[in-house]
Amino acid sequence: MCMLNLEDFYYQIVCTNAPNDRFFAIQELEDVLVVNFDCVYDRECSIRGMDQLIYLLHQKGHNKRFLFISEDGANLALSGALTVINNVISCFKLTPDTCAVVCREQLEILNAKVIYNEAIDYWCRVLYPTIKSIPIYTDPFRKKFSCWFNRGTIFRFEIAQHLFKNYRDDSYISYQEKGIVLDRNLSRHFDLTWANGNTPIIYDKLFEKRVYTHDMIVGETRKQYRNYFIEIVVESDILSSDWITEKTVKNLYIGKPFIVMCAPHTLDRIRSKGFKTFSPWINESYDTIENIYDRMTAIKQEVDRLAGMSLEQLTRLHLDMIPILEHNRKIYEHIAHR
Repeated sequence: MCMLNLEDFYYQIVCTNAPNDRFFAIQELEDVLVVNFDCVYDRECSIRGMDQLIYLLHQKGHNKRFLFISEDGANLALSGALTVINNVISCFKLTPDTCAVVCREQLEILNAKVIYNEAIDYWCRVLYPTIKSIPIYTDPFRKKFSCWFNRGTIFRFEIAQHLFKNYRDDSYISYQEKGIVLDRNLSRHFDLTWANGNTPIIYDKLFEKRVYTHDMIVGETRKQYRNYFIEIVVESDILSSDWITEKTVKNLYIGKPFIVMCAPHTLDRIRSKGFKTFSPWINESYDTIENIYDRMTAIKQEVDRLAGMSLEQLTRLHLDMIPILEHNRKIYEHIAHR
């Protein structure tokens, strides 16, 4: 039997299991040690238990090939994962034939083959089974806005607070964490008193111990897709569009316009895949603003402009967008099936 190279091994062996079924920090599959950094990533840009992870890899790594994976969350360049990878490469004298790294970042790693897993393509494929039955709704709307936040960041805090204070009755708001993680030496620069009395804001159901499925995150059982006009997305990474996630990508299929707080020119990245975005109905000039503070200010100003429109006006706006939304669904399906 011919041994698969590591790239084929990833696609033909590892990817045949659903993400939830392969969510283990370390798996021994045939002669390959599969290391999933998403399982040991604490979402505050660091690897939990780095000492334990390296210890286990050194214990189990003799005569193994290594496949390091970062599919949903672990930023290799920021988290400490590159330190682990380089340590293991050095310890076992690995080569691109015996070490591969699957990631969203366009990296060069000495003595490893980097398999670039483009974020939009990845999420189109992974989400499709969960969202494929959701139609593009054309019902009159009950609300104007939605935001679905789990982990708190200062940017999500800004949006959730803005909607809560000004447009609470016009919004579906979910902000699951109590406030945000904030360094005490920076706390004097931010007024977080609102969070102390008003968060978490739980629209549907709390993700107990961060246990959830794709249906809980993007499925229709937890989200009122039928009933609101636009989603305000705040991505996990606002410095790089390499980290576009399910938060944005699902909307390209289910027919929801969105405003996304991410790196500048994220909408260009999305359009480069063949999708269309929502100008002139939505002022998307925010996406060109390099200054993060100014970009957030522009997003809130666009929210304010849309808030001044009636639900009937927004419904008509949505009907005008239907050709764009249907085009995006076709592009999404093409990517998901290739």
